[in-house]
Amino acid sequence: METLIDLMANMGIWQWMALAAGLLVLELLTGGTTYLLWPAAAAFIVGLLNMFGFMGWQADLIVFAVATLAMMWVGQVYIRPRMKGGDKEHLNERSERMIGQVGEVTVDFVNGRGRIHLDDTRWSAVSVDDSNLSTGAKVIVEKVEGVTVTVRLA
Repeated sequence: METLIDLMANMGIWQWMALAAGLLVLELLTGGTTYLLWPAAAAFIVGLLNMFGFMGWQADLIVFAVATLAMMWVGQVYIRPRMKGGDKEHLNERSERMIGQVGEVTVDFVNGRGRIHLDDTRWSAVSVDDSNLSTGAKVIVEKVEGVTVTVRLA
């Protein structure tokens, strides 16, 4: 415990900046999770405050802790929701993502059954109202059951 206190007592601007840089490097290695970004920013702030005078290791530690917690809260509430990450709502549910998509009939529907092309795949399809759709018609996916999609005319 004394070693930790001695280490904290001897930390100046360059040690805080090195800690900030090290945490930023680790943040980059984690793929931008932002979990280490806020402690890195807090270490940078403590380093800047040390530029204007020595506050003492207790004040350094308190400022570091409070700044980290405050920035983590701001980051989680305001910044992370606005970060680009794509639509993750149905990331591993392809069938859910297909609903509402527009496809094209590739095999004429007979008795309400046929085939469509959607994205990069051909699907067995059933018409919502058992209508016979012709090749080239645009359809909208209403429901997905296994390898069969239920469609309606677009």
